[in-house]
Amino acid sequence: MADQEKRALMCPDNVHQGLKLGPIFYVVKAEQIDAFARGTSSTNPLFTKDHIAPPTMRLQDYALLIATHFYGGSGGVHAKHWNEFHAPMRAGQTVKTEGRITRTERKRGKFYFELEYETRDASTDELLVRQAITSVLLVEGKIA
Repeated sequence: MADQEKRALMCPDNVHQGLKLGPIFYVVKAEQIDAFARGTSSTNPLFTKDHIAPPTMRLQDYALLIATHFYGGSGGVHAKHWNEFHAPMRAGQTVKTEGRITRTERKRGKFYFELEYETRDASTDELLVRQAITSVLLVEGKIA
């Protein structure tokens, strides 16, 4: 539980505009690309032979950013997501993802937050993907 002590409780009081999340680093693995291609029934040789990651493979990196900063809560209801794909991710490439909370608001009795985040090549800093997600925060299985 020592790791939990370093993270904040996922609740409206701790999610605020300007909060930076990350960076997180990971290596894009050929096995991940293969599994994603199988799971989506993709036979595109770019993914299956050349091991270029399908653009949508890393859409859920927001969950990793949140989990490295927060604990508890029940996650969020995915309200909206946008993304821009700038360059492909390749097997063996080390990437970093970081973001920040750009907006929070209470609307219709619910707590919303928007997280903008980018994934870049860890060595060259080349922009690979830029994304944003808007979520409704869940606390103890209920909408906050």
